[in-house]
Amino acid sequence: MSKPYDTRGRAEILAAEHFAPFRDTPGLEKVGTRELRTLDRFFRFAEGQGITVPDVTDFLSFVATDTSTRRLDDLRTAFDRLLPEGTPVREVVREAIRQKRPRSRSCDRRDRAALRADPLMAPYRDLAAFDTVALEDLRVLARFLGFAEAHGITVPSEADYLAFAADASSSRRLRSLKAALDALLPGNPAVHVVLAAAIDRKSPPKPSRAGQVARPPATRRVDTVELPEAWRKLLQRMRLGAMPLHQAAPAASVIDSMEDVLREYAHVQREAGAEVAITVEGVRRLEAARAAHANAREDPAYQAQGDRPATRHTAVMRLRKFGEALGLEPLVLSALRHHETCLRRELGTVVPLKFGRLDNLPGLAATWGLAADLLAQSEAATRRQTRLRLLTEASVMAIWTLLPLRLGDGQLLWGRDMRFDGARYRVDIETRKEEEPLRGGLHAVLTPFLDALVLRGMDPVWLPQMRERAMAEKLSLFRAVDGRQLAASYPSRVWRQHFGTGAHIARTRVHSELGQLGPEGVEAALALNAQRDPRTAAAYQGEAVARALRRQGQDMVDGLLAECLDPHFSDKAR
Repeated sequence: MSKPYDTRGRAEILAAEHFAPFRDTPGLEKVGTRELRTLDRFFRFAEGQGITVPDVTDFLSFVATDTSTRRLDDLRTAFDRLLPEGTPVREVVREAIRQKRPRSRSCDRRDRAALRADPLMAPYRDLAAFDTVALEDLRVLARFLGFAEAHGITVPSEADYLAFAADASSSRRLRSLKAALDALLPGNPAVHVVLAAAIDRKSPPKPSRAGQVARPPATRRVDTVELPEAWRKLLQRMRLGAMPLHQAAPAASVIDSMEDVLREYAHVQREAGAEVAITVEGVRRLEAARAAHANAREDPAYQAQGDRPATRHTAVMRLRKFGEALGLEPLVLSALRHHETCLRRELGTVVPLKFGRLDNLPGLAATWGLAADLLAQSEAATRRQTRLRLLTEASVMAIWTLLPLRLGDGQLLWGRDMRFDGARYRVDIETRKEEEPLRGGLHAVLTPFLDALVLRGMDPVWLPQMRERAMAEKLSLFRAVDGRQLAASYPSRVWRQHFGTGAHIARTRVHSELGQLGPEGVEAALALNAQRDPRTAAAYQGEAVARALRRQGQDMVDGLLAECLDPHFSDKAR
């Protein structure tokens, strides 16, 4: 059975006592998390074996069960960045790699001075980073330059890079070449686009871990197949939109919520030995069961979960709406409406959780300042992973401040959802809720963040070419280091990390801020949030006016607000 994957972060790894001598080492921040995890395992192995000065045999024992040199390669990279050149262990681990994977070709043993004297290194020898690039990476670069000269290559293509590594079974050589070029020519698209694509093709596919850990079965809901047949058929018709002319088909998210409530309702009725049908007594049983479950929770963070006024109101509303579509008796529907009205009145007696979190949220100016600070930090970061993480976090924070999207609408693509008209970026999204469109030009303050997402750490001189490529290939706005689209939940993870609550709070803040301007501000907020329900407008306007004396900050949204209030906005957006 394989060992569980190490998911610890950098801080947790570096807290170990054996990292104490390295915590003030300048090169520590350049050591990747994967290399740190491997180094941590080696230190623990050495401590267990009583090893103080490791030799080749010790390194080979550490990877005795491995079929590749991957972990030794990680150790070599870590030692190169932590220890000064000439430290014996750096050469010892290289000898272990050579013995673990013997090669028929002769290895390049030249030192840095010999590599600098190589005529092929003339374009690079005087660059400031030449003395800081790992020696092994420099040797790979020299080898590639010789390969390119022999094959008459002046502008390497993806195929050229793959041919260079054709005799290797992994992408290690290409990644070493990329590390050298990234340090010597930072921000060059040939490195981060063409060579990166070759590395992706050369790398073996990673097996998906999705579905390996089964979701635990629901204990307070029945399976959908256990619902009454009439209920299942009606839910299916709702999803297909096959509703009577006088009834609007609910949004997909509403149907999902409705189905969850029905499954919980059916479970409660079965536990009580009652018929699974929507009745007044059944609703009372559901609320009693929720209250008992909430009272049994010991964790303060989850106390009252499921039994808050807003949750009870939503559950009754879902049952009432489903009952109307199902054709329940008028007396039952009337009783449910009355109870729903009473619960709605009760909502005014408590402060909703989201408004409690909203009070703790920094103002718009502070939020924007943090986003700008993260963007500035990304420009100063030396490691590419850190640079991309910071600029992506900054962009998510800025975009959700001015364009508070639902997470389901947040996986944006260049050329489909986000375009550039030559002067500014424009958004064109068909939102998932009621397919309400969100179109128009974005405020200029977002341009630096969107440009940064296009460039992904490259030199701004390449912006037009990179933007054209992103639009043509419909690349994701929010991508990991390897180019994969980040999860839909990523924006909430960023907001929770910096503000303690998910990105949904941005929608509430827009309503609260613009609601202070009265009916026109509420209409603008509804437009920004892709909403059109008049009851939502009335509710948010009333709450916002009550909070007007305590919350300020309109300057940032003036540009978007002007467009939303412009009577010709919809025509210009098209």
